[in-house]
Amino acid sequence: MTDANLLLGCYDGARFADGRMPIDLDAATTAVAQLSDATAMEVPDLAWGIHSVVNESMAAAARVHIAERGHDARRFALLVTGGGAPVHGCEVARRLGIRRVICPPAAGVASALGLLVAPARVDRASTILQPLRRIDWEHLEGAYRALESDAAGVIAQTLSDAVEPTLTRLADMRFAGQGYEVVTRLPPGPYAASIEPALREAFEQAYATVFGRRPPVADVEIVNIRVCATASAGRGELSLGLASNTPSAPSPRATRTLLAGTGVKPQAASTPVYERSALPAGTRLNGPALIEEASSTLLVPPGATATVQSSGNIVVELPER
Repeated sequence: MTDANLLLGCYDGARFADGRMPIDLDAATTAVAQLSDATAMEVPDLAWGIHSVVNESMAAAARVHIAERGHDARRFALLVTGGGAPVHGCEVARRLGIRRVICPPAAGVASALGLLVAPARVDRASTILQPLRRIDWEHLEGAYRALESDAAGVIAQTLSDAVEPTLTRLADMRFAGQGYEVVTRLPPGPYAASIEPALREAFEQAYATVFGRRPPVADVEIVNIRVCATASAGRGELSLGLASNTPSAPSPRATRTLLAGTGVKPQAASTPVYERSALPAGTRLNGPALIEEASSTLLVPPGATATVQSSGNIVVELPER
């Protein structure tokens, strides 16, 4: 994939990973050219085909993920993180009917950054496998309290005894006779027989959200109970050091030929290349454009506009299909 994106002009081989991991254009050409005989395709078309197949694979996975939850992709924005996602994100969004793409700062190391600023979280689960109407409520409350104590203990050992975690109760529930469960967020305890209607309603609402309907089945089963303990572990808000709104667009660092498009064959376009750290808040760029930083490259396609927000996010608005 990296070879293909290099051949398409998405990457600068000499400056890849801020120049600490240069990639060889000749080696990439040799690698992709090995497919020429088998496909009777030229190297640029092969590179574009690899890029397009990967985009469609990601879009297809997203379609299933979204449909399983009963949503319409067109109602969402696409957040791109990871080293390669900003290069592919706008095309994946187009295939899903999404018109807004959000690229956060340091997108390529978002997981590492998230580890530093995200709340600490501990999950615990236990199997009970009982019909809701025959639950021993005292036993259920005791089981939840045991999980909560375990999870809170881990939070205390990790952070501090002074940190008070937020405890959330969940359960894997299903209608009697089903072979799969829906993870359901439940109201807080303590639990007694009087809570049964609230637990049933929470499950039926979660089921309807996923499947769009509530089947006429009377019995509900709890398969597993779950507890999630969370506590703030971050060190405050990030300071990105962005300048205030700028009256004029900054000059590109360079220009290079980009092979891209929406058809079977890529189209060549002379494309400006910007250094992300040099784009003040308020900058607005028209595609095609490439915005580079050490851990990723954002590809803004033709017809799209990219705006740098005060948060440091770059928001790409895609044209109507």
